[in-house]
Amino acid sequence: MYVYGPVPSRRLGISLGVSPIPPKVCSYTCVYCQLGRTTRMQTTRESFYPKEDILAAIENQTPQEKPDYITFVGDGEPTLCQDLGWLIRKT
Repeated sequence: MYVYGPVPSRRLGISLGVSPIPPKVCSYTCVYCQLGRTTRMQTTRESFYPKEDILAAIENQTPQEKPDYITFVGDGEPTLCQDLGWLIRKT
């Protein structure tokens, strides 16, 4: 699952969450992480999933109403996604 929501947020309005990485992939192993221990520690960016599939999931989740914000998050470090810039430009 790449997309979840839309989620009502007092700060952002309607936010759609997008997770472009697998769970617990991170470049750190912070003791205070709410997700627990990192299971796949890495610093190399890569395309974890086909970028077109993620974009299609975003478009299918919001056919009638556009969210106020699209929030790229993850169960780890979302900036490890090599396609993050492409996804931001397309959304």
